[in-house]
Amino acid sequence: MEKTTFDQNTFAVADMEAARRIILTPTAGQSTDERWEIETPYMAGLLGDQLAIRPGQTIVDYGCGIGRLSKALIERFDCFVLGVDQSEDMRALAPAYVKNAAFSAVSRRMFHQIGLRGFRADAAFSVWVLQHCPQPDEDIGLIAAALPPQAPITVVNMKRRALSTREKGWYDDGFDLRSRLAGQFREVAAGPLPDEIVTPRVAEATFWATYRR
Repeated sequence: MEKTTFDQNTFAVADMEAARRIILTPTAGQSTDERWEIETPYMAGLLGDQLAIRPGQTIVDYGCGIGRLSKALIERFDCFVLGVDQSEDMRALAPAYVKNAAFSAVSRRMFHQIGLRGFRADAAFSVWVLQHCPQPDEDIGLIAAALPPQAPITVVNMKRRALSTREKGWYDDGFDLRSRLAGQFREVAAGPLPDEIVTPRVAEATFWATYRR
């Protein structure tokens, strides 16, 4: 891999609107607002089906941002969601967006610590996140450590990496995410995202997959 430096400032945001633009960047054919309105309920339904979410369960939203999907899942399934995000700014904005006592957001470091102390979730998901993580093996390991045997995780991701770097901007470092996930989990379902939800161009470049410990 070429020498690159992760640009932490990419995910530093001043307000909710800036956070929304980072979480769902405009694409050819869809603005951030359109993506938010169209994609969010679809993703909530996909995650609900794949994770078989039931009332009272605790779900990990890894890379929660301001809690876009946490909010949707809590409202639809009456579950609890623990959000995890490396961005202090996103975590600070999340409670005001979700507006529900069934949600809380923590740092990666805190997530690691509570995992060491025995925290286990009923399921987990990560949407448009692992493609950007500078140390994805660590992130996959953190999620795996928080799930008991047979617990599911659903991942929605680009097929290629998009690491934010100071030297090269958005950069594909060649990390094979799906093979690494297969090393920690057993894939039980997978598929493309619908063209009508994410546009044909995005659908071609992305995938969703569900795994079990």
